[in-house]
Amino acid sequence: MDYNPDDAKSTWQFIEAGINKILVDDLTEGISKENYIQIYTAIHNFCVSVNSNVGGRGAPVSQVGAYGIHRGAQLLGADLYHQLEQYLTRHLTALRGEALKHEGPGLIDYYNRIWERYTIGAGYVNHIFNYLNRHWVRREREEGRRHIYDVNTLCLVRWRDVLFEAIKQRLTQAILRQIERQRNGEAVATSNIKHVIQSYVSLGLDDTQARKENLKIYNEDLRRPFIEDTRAYYREESRAFLAANSVVEYLKKANARIEEETARVQLYLHPSTENSLMEACNEILISDHAGDIQVEFQRLLAEDRQQDCHLLYKLLSRVEGLLVPVQDALQEYVQKQGLAAVSALKKETVAAGTPLDAMAYVQTLLRVQAKYSDLVRSAFELNPGLVQALDNGCKAYINHNDIAGPLGRESKTPELLAKYSDMLLKKSSKQANEDTDIDEALNGIMTVFQYIEAKDAFEKFYKRLLSKRLVHNTSLSEDAETNMVSKLKEACGYEYTNHLQRMFQDMQTSAEMQSQFKATLSKEDSAIDFAPAILAENYWPLPDFRYTYNMPQELHPVFERFQGFFNKKHSGRKLKWLWNVSKGEIKANLPGAPKAGYNFSVSSYQTAILMPFNRKDEYSHADLQSITGLPDDLFNSSMVYLLKARLLIQSPADKAPGPDVSYAVNLNFKSKKVRINLNLPLKSEQKQETEQTQKNIEDDRKMFLQAVIVRVMKARKELRSVQLIQETIEQSKKRFSPKISEIKKSIDSLVDKEYLERVDGSKLRYLA
Repeated sequence: MDYNPDDAKSTWQFIEAGINKILVDDLTEGISKENYIQIYTAIHNFCVSVNSNVGGRGAPVSQVGAYGIHRGAQLLGADLYHQLEQYLTRHLTALRGEALKHEGPGLIDYYNRIWERYTIGAGYVNHIFNYLNRHWVRREREEGRRHIYDVNTLCLVRWRDVLFEAIKQRLTQAILRQIERQRNGEAVATSNIKHVIQSYVSLGLDDTQARKENLKIYNEDLRRPFIEDTRAYYREESRAFLAANSVVEYLKKANARIEEETARVQLYLHPSTENSLMEACNEILISDHAGDIQVEFQRLLAEDRQQDCHLLYKLLSRVEGLLVPVQDALQEYVQKQGLAAVSALKKETVAAGTPLDAMAYVQTLLRVQAKYSDLVRSAFELNPGLVQALDNGCKAYINHNDIAGPLGRESKTPELLAKYSDMLLKKSSKQANEDTDIDEALNGIMTVFQYIEAKDAFEKFYKRLLSKRLVHNTSLSEDAETNMVSKLKEACGYEYTNHLQRMFQDMQTSAEMQSQFKATLSKEDSAIDFAPAILAENYWPLPDFRYTYNMPQELHPVFERFQGFFNKKHSGRKLKWLWNVSKGEIKANLPGAPKAGYNFSVSSYQTAILMPFNRKDEYSHADLQSITGLPDDLFNSSMVYLLKARLLIQSPADKAPGPDVSYAVNLNFKSKKVRINLNLPLKSEQKQETEQTQKNIEDDRKMFLQAVIVRVMKARKELRSVQLIQETIEQSKKRFSPKISEIKKSIDSLVDKEYLERVDGSKLRYLA
C-alpha cells in the first residue's frame, strides 16, 4: 500500500494497515520485515516533516491540536498519538463485546488468548513507534503531562480502561470459582489462571513512573476478594470438619490446607499475597479453634504421640501467643512425671529395705529429662519457649521431690549428685568400663547439674569426695577426673573450680616429695611403704582429727624419718596428721592361707588394733584400747568390721564390745579373696561429715551474700532495700537461690559492722 508522506490521512491509513497485521490479522501471516521497516520509516518521516498537515496540503504550520498549541513536529506527534489512541479504543471495544459473551472458565480462556495476543502485539507496536516515544512522548512527560504514555503503556492503559474495567468483576469471580474447584480436589488449568492474574499486576500502572510496578488493581480487584473468599471457605470447612472428626485429624487437615495455600502463592498468585493469605488461614484455621487444639495437647503428651505433637506445634507456632498454654502444660506435665518417677523409686527402695542408691536416683532424674528433651527437640524444634518450659519443669522436680525434700527446705539432690559422681569416678565403678561410657555418664551429671539451684552445695560435697579419691588413690583415672573438672569449669567458670584444680596440683607436688623421701631410705627402712600426702590445708575439705590415737610402734622409725625430712626441706611449716582419713594395707600370713598370704585394706584405727597381734594372740578389751589410745566410739566402730569378717574373734561372742570381753586372732580364717577390704565407712563419721559440709555451705553463703551486697553498694553508693535484695538475688542465683530472710540478715550484719547505714528507713548507704 502506497502513501503520501506529506499527507496525514494517507500516512495514518498506511500505518493503521500495519498495526492491523500486528494486532488483528492472523498470526500465521504477521507482518514482514520489509513492511515493518516501512511503517517505522513512515512514522519517523511524518513526525519530522514540517510540510505535513492534519487536514491536507496548505494548512498553516502553527495550529491548535487536540493536545494544545504545537508547532511542526510537535503537532504531528500529537496527532499521530491521538490517532493510535482512537484505534486502540475501537479495537478493544470490539474485544470487550466478544468477552462479555463468555462466563466462567470460558471467559478465563478467552481473556487469556486475547491478552497474550494483545501484549505481544503491543510490544511490536511500541517498537515501530520508537521515534515518537523517544522524542514527542518524552518531551510531553518532561513538561508534566502525565496522561501521555509511551506507546506500550498506552496500549495497557486503553486495555485497562476500555476492556478490563468492564469485565473485571466477572473475571475475578471466574478465577475465584476455579480456585474453589481446585480446593475441592478438582483439576483446573492453573497456567491460564496464572497468566490472567499476571495481567492484574501488569495493569497496575503508576502515573509518575510508567514502568514501576503498582499492585493497586491486583490488590483491590483480586487479592481482597480472594482473601475474603478464602476466609469464608475455610470458616465453613473447619467448622464442619471438626464436628465430624477428631482434633488430631483436624491438625493434619489444617496443616495440609496451609501447605496448599503456600503452594498456591508460588504457583500462580503474586508473592505479595502470601502474608495476608497466611494471616487469614492462621486466624480461621488456627486461632478460631485454638482452645480445642490446646486442650488436645495434654492427651498427646500422655500418649507419647510425638508426630501429632509436632503437627500441633507447627500450627500453634504460626500465631503469636498460642503456644503459651502449651508451654505451661508441658512444664506442669514434666514436673508431674519427674515427681512420680522419684516417688516410685522411693517406694521400691523402702519395699526392698535397702539404702537409697544415688546412682538410681540420678538416673531416674535423667530418664525423665531425656524423654522430654527428645520431645522438645524432635516435636517442638527446640522452640525457646518450650525449651524454657522443659527447663522449668525439670528444675522443679530435680530440686524438690520425695527424696530431695519439699520446697522450702535444703535440697538433697546436690549431695546425691556428688555421690553419684563419686561412684562413677572410683576405680570400683562398674558403670564406666570404657572412655566413651564415662564421658556419657559425666555429661549426664552435667545435665542434672545445670538444673540444681544449690550449685555451691554440689561443689562442697563433690570437693569432699574428690579429696578422698585423691588421698586414697581410688580415682578411676586422672583423665576422667580432669574431664569432670573441665566440664564444671566450662559451666560455672574458673572461680568455681579453682580449689579443685589446686587439689590436683597438691597431689602432684606430694608425689614428687614422696619420691624424694623414698630415695633417702635404706633397704631396711623401705620395708614399710609409708606414703603421706602433703596437702595445703586451705584447699582440702578434710575433717580435722580430734581424738587420741597411738600410732603402731612399727611405724615410728619411718614416721620420724619423714618428719625430719620434711622439717629440713620446709622450715617453719607444721604438719597436721589426719589419721581419720588415712588407710593402710597389712599382709597376714595365717595358717591355711594362700601362699602369698592375705592383704587386708584397713583404716589407720584398724591398723593400730591389728598390729599388736604380731606380739600376742589375744588381748582384753581394756588392754587393746589402751594400746591404741582410741576413744570408745572409734574403737568399737573400728572393731565391728574386723569381727564381722571373722579376722578377730570376740570372747564371749554374745556380749557387746566392752571391758568384759577379749579379742583373739582367728587362726582358722578363710576367704576366697586374697585382697579383702575392711576399711568400710562408718555411719557415724559419714553423718558427721555431711553435717559439717552442710554447716560449711551455710557459712560460705553468709560470706558470699555479704560480699555481693558490699560489691553492689560500693558501685551504687545508695540504694533502696528492695532494689538491693533484687540485685543480690540476681547475682547469687548462679550459685544458689538465697532466701530473702538470709539477705536481710546479711544486710543487718553489715550495718552492725558499719559497712552500710540506713537512710530514711527504706534506703541503705555505703560507708567507704
